[in-house]
Amino acid sequence: MKLVNAVLLATVAAGLMVSPSASAVDASRSFWDQGGAACQLSKPTIDTVVRPRATGMRNEGTVNAFVICQYASGSGLFTNAGLYVSTIDGNNHTVSCTAVVGGADNPIYSTKPVDTGTSGFQSVAWFPADFGASTNFGNYLFSVTCTLPAGTSINSVTGSYSEYVGA
Repeated sequence: MKLVNAVLLATVAAGLMVSPSASAVDASRSFWDQGGAACQLSKPTIDTVVRPRATGMRNEGTVNAFVICQYASGSGLFTNAGLYVSTIDGNNHTVSCTAVVGGADNPIYSTKPVDTGTSGFQSVAWFPADFGASTNFGNYLFSVTCTLPAGTSINSVTGSYSEYVGA
């Protein structure tokens, strides 16, 4: 019996010496989501001219509206996140957006404006430094709230994150 235990112990020890060391492997992931699906009114109502459309979350009315967009990254931490806006009436508008990371007990905010221009899409993005971080920031606790002027649209939300995929 002692010989069997000694052989077993020697076999396990030899296996440990030749096994490659395990190391963490992260994969870079990116996503795009259509603004109509990713965003909603901060104060929902059924009587509104701000609505999700196939081309984004559009403010077809005459006054500003507050819209919140959720970003889902699974278990990964964002390395950047942003959104694309455009004019729907041909005029330049300034859309002001505030991103937040952290829960209700420790939120960190970063506000940025973006002009829509008079055609095409314009982007605004957040990076770790915007939240006092160096490599990444928040995941499921990340969202962006924008003051969406009349005649504007949030066309899409986007982000990149690093996700642990094993050893």
